[in-house]
Amino acid sequence: MSLSTEARMYTLLQHEQGKSELKTETISGVFRIDIKPENLRLWQKTLQRNSEPCNLLLACESSQAELSETHLTWVVGSAIRATQIDSPSQAVELLESLGIQNKLAEVAKEQCPGLGKDFAWAFYLERHGWLTASPVLTTAQILSIGQFNSPS
Repeated sequence: MSLSTEARMYTLLQHEQGKSELKTETISGVFRIDIKPENLRLWQKTLQRNSEPCNLLLACESSQAELSETHLTWVVGSAIRATQIDSPSQAVELLESLGIQNKLAEVAKEQCPGLGKDFAWAFYLERHGWLTASPVLTTAQILSIGQFNSPS
């Protein structure tokens, strides 16, 4: 994991203590990063239950169809699908295939440190239609990021 990626994640998680989200408004819609501690824990538990390696969790309409044949939806009542990607660009392509406009998917690529590389992320639609993402960190990553700002 690169120091800059770890630093960006630390900054994201420490964003103005007490705030639970970061929103970016675009012409294509709203991109939101949800950093509520209880939601981060739920996504972490979901990731831990996966037996296959994955770095992307997606709330989809269907668990039966191929991933490319379903759409992103809100979490309640959705099928949480797990997949492995290798780059932020691959995340953009996948989000587009799930019905997200390119400009909005590109914002996710810019705003999600370590996407497709160092950190797992969960994506879903908010009931308002906002594209929402949450970082999904392992216990080791949480400890590493916590130590990032510790005095030596």
